[in-house]
Amino acid sequence: MLRYGIADVREVADGIRIFTMEPLGERLVHRPGQFVMMHLLDDKGASLDKRPYSIASAPDSQDLEFCIKMVGGRFTSKLALLKKGDVVGIDGPMGPASCGGDRCAFVCGGTGIAPVMSVVRDIARNGRQGRFFVFCSARDRKSLLYHEELLRLEKRNPSLKVVFTLTREEPAGWAGRCGRIGEAFLREFVADPKEYDWFICGPMAMAAAMRECVIGMGADPKRVHLEGWG
Repeated sequence: MLRYGIADVREVADGIRIFTMEPLGERLVHRPGQFVMMHLLDDKGASLDKRPYSIASAPDSQDLEFCIKMVGGRFTSKLALLKKGDVVGIDGPMGPASCGGDRCAFVCGGTGIAPVMSVVRDIARNGRQGRFFVFCSARDRKSLLYHEELLRLEKRNPSLKVVFTLTREEPAGWAGRCGRIGEAFLREFVADPKEYDWFICGPMAMAAAMRECVIGMGADPKRVHLEGWG
């Protein structure tokens, strides 16, 4: 188990925090889209509790970044008490890497953007060529995560297209979309769904519905990958 110190904690939306952690010794080597097991430690460094979290940072980052909804559960209620300088344990990486091909579509809701950020940062920084769509859904403008950074990454790599939509708000001056992601929405951007690898990440009800949606559009079920919770 590796040891990481908390370098920064930011509340970026109601109940959602971004944790930046720096290695205290050996650094974790991971691929885009993987996750780790995060451990809360006692004063002797032994594990008190653990929970899996997707890595939001790119593989070339020295630090690890996590975007976590503080739901007040057994683990997050303790995690919420940690501050800069506190130490956690990290096991991993785990899970397969996401998006090895050159045609990928990501559909994410809420903190489901976390593993997608790792992939998108890698695509933008390495100038990967192809066609990459990122569809981000949130309830309202203040709940939309990584908005400004995703716009910058889109400008950095012309192969990347990011589409934002709000499901419960139509704010004045909003340049994105409004409404839920569905077949008509996706067909505006993805001409032939079967040519793409699909990665869907968000609350389980949303993720399962989106999986059925894209398969119904003609996507290859073997190329539709789902990560859901709740």
